[in-house]
Amino acid sequence: MYRCTECHTEYTQCPDYCECGNNQFEEFVEQVYDEYDKEVYQAPTSRKRQLSQEEIEEIEEEKLDKKKALITIGISLFISLLIIVLPPYFPKKTNHLKKEKEVANIKIPDVNTYWDNTVASPFRKADPTANLPILNKHFSSISPVLREYLISVGAEFNRLWDPNLVDGAGECKVEFTINKEGGLNTKKIVIRSHNESLDDSVLYVLSKLTSFDVPPDDYKGERIIIAFKVDKYRTSKIYYPMK
Repeated sequence: MYRCTECHTEYTQCPDYCECGNNQFEEFVEQVYDEYDKEVYQAPTSRKRQLSQEEIEEIEEEKLDKKKALITIGISLFISLLIIVLPPYFPKKTNHLKKEKEVANIKIPDVNTYWDNTVASPFRKADPTANLPILNKHFSSISPVLREYLISVGAEFNRLWDPNLVDGAGECKVEFTINKEGGLNTKKIVIRSHNESLDDSVLYVLSKLTSFDVPPDDYKGERIIIAFKVDKYRTSKIYYPMK
């Protein structure tokens, strides 16, 4: 680059004469600035001028201040993230994990174990009810008093059973005996419905029923079977099966 020594007009190539008539020129190297410098420095006229050393140092100082500010913000964000993610007390977290492990080791019994999980009656030993007769097989010969008593027992089951809790259809049969004081003994399911909601609803009834009225004298502690049934038409009933 060339600059007129009189009017300081700049030329990329050295001319013979300047527009002002001067023929003396000085050669110089054009100062190159980055994008940031161009935004900061605006020439007052169309003529370009070289930045002074003081101005360049001021620009560099501003750049350094910006970098320091960005680093400070980044460190602050990192510390804030650690405070949010990490728990305040590590020992409490460890104790919590130990409690979860202890709970996981507890074995929850299967609901079906509430029912009779022994072998079939003919193969059981020392079972006081194994050889007891089944009253259902003798309904045709029981007394009217005992028949009325069984109707009242069935009404108690019907009072507590809610077939609306059952999804789908099925039938399960429950066996039990009644002691001399009217207590419900040896209750167990003898035929599962394979419908979990039905079996659970019957289980709820058995958990609520503990006793009935004192049975009549002609009841000798025979096993009694009662059935809970829901068909595909959503019709439900409780009855004493004959078989």
